[in-house]
Amino acid sequence: MNNYIRHMFPGANTSMGFYSFFRYILPQDEARRIVCLKGGPGTGKSSIMKKLSAYFYSNGYNIEHHHCSSDSESLDAILIKELKIAVLDGTSPHMVDPITPGAVDEILNLGQCWNEDGIKNHKVEIMDIAKTLSENYKRIYRYLRSAKEIHEDWSSFNLQSMDSNKLLTFKEDLKSKVLKGTDIGVLGKDRHLFATGITPQGIVTYIESLTNAYENVYVINGGPGFRKSETLKYILEESLKRGLYVEVFHDPFISERIEHLFIPELSTAIVTSNEINKKQIKGNEIYMEELCNTKYLNSVSNEIEYNKTLFYSMVEKALSILKNNKALHDDLEKFYIQNMYFNKLDSLGNELVDKFHKYEKEYKNEIK
Repeated sequence: MNNYIRHMFPGANTSMGFYSFFRYILPQDEARRIVCLKGGPGTGKSSIMKKLSAYFYSNGYNIEHHHCSSDSESLDAILIKELKIAVLDGTSPHMVDPITPGAVDEILNLGQCWNEDGIKNHKVEIMDIAKTLSENYKRIYRYLRSAKEIHEDWSSFNLQSMDSNKLLTFKEDLKSKVLKGTDIGVLGKDRHLFATGITPQGIVTYIESLTNAYENVYVINGGPGFRKSETLKYILEESLKRGLYVEVFHDPFISERIEHLFIPELSTAIVTSNEINKKQIKGNEIYMEELCNTKYLNSVSNEIEYNKTLFYSMVEKALSILKNNKALHDDLEKFYIQNMYFNKLDSLGNELVDKFHKYEKEYKNEIK
C-alpha cells in the first residue's frame, strides 16, 4: 500500500490569538460531504475521526490528520482525500457550521449519546473550569504578544544586515530553479494551513510527514528578519501566475508570515528551519546569513542574544500555561466521559462508515 497519512494543523495559537484556516480543509465547491461534529469535551469527536481515518486508510485511501493546537494528540478534522469527505470538530474555538446544509454539509450531534442529567450534576464545576480556561487563554496570548514585541526587535537587527542586491539575486535564482520549464498562464490555486503548532506538548511540527513524498526539497535556514517569508511570498506569487496549485503553510507565531511552500505538480517544497520550529530538515540547504553583513551582525550579537533569551522566556511561559490548560481540560472531559453512552457513539461511527461507503461507490463510478 502506497497511501499516506499527512499531518498538519488547521488552526494555531498565534501572537494575535487563535487563528483558523478551517475553510481550507475542504472547500465547499470541491466537497462530496462535510460532517460537522457537535458535542462537549470528551464526547468522542476525536475518537470517531481516528476510527474513520484508520478504516479508510486500511482500505487504501490517502488521509489528512488535522491536529488540534490545544492538544496535538487530538484531531480537529480528517480529510479522506480521494472521496472528498471531511469530518470536522465544529465546536469552540473554531465553531464550524454547515454552509450548504444537506447538499454538502451535515451536523452530527454527539449530545444524543450522553446522560444529560449526569452532566448537569456537575454544572458548577464545569462552569468554573471553563471560566479558568478562558482566562488562561487570555494570559497565553498576552505572553505571545509580548514575545512578538521582542521578536520584532530581534528581527530588526537581522533585517538591517541584509544585502538587498544579494537577496534579489537569490530570489531570482531560486525562482529559476523551482519554476524551470513553467510558463505564465492561467491563475493557480492556493491552500492555507499550518505545519507547526504552539501546543501543550510544546512546539510541534509535522514537516517530515509533509516532505516525505517530495523529490525536491529546498531548506531555507535563518532566524527572524532574514526575509524568508518575503522570499516564499515571491515564489508563491510566481507559482500562481503559472497556474500551479500551491499549499501554503503559515508561521504559527505570526500567521501572516509563510513558513513553508509545497508545489505538488513539481514535487517541490521550499521549507524553512527557523526560530520557531528549530527543526533540522533534509534537503538542499540554503543559509540566509550568507546574504548578510556578518561584521554588523557580530557588532550587535549581544543585543541579539539578549532578545533571544527574552523571546524564548515569553514563549516558554505561554507553553507552560497551555500545558496547565490541557490538564484542566482533561478534568473537564472527565465529567462528560463518565456520562457518555459509548455503545451509542460506536453506532454513530458505524453509521458514518456506511454512509461514506455510498460516497465511495459514487467515487468509483466516476473513475471508471
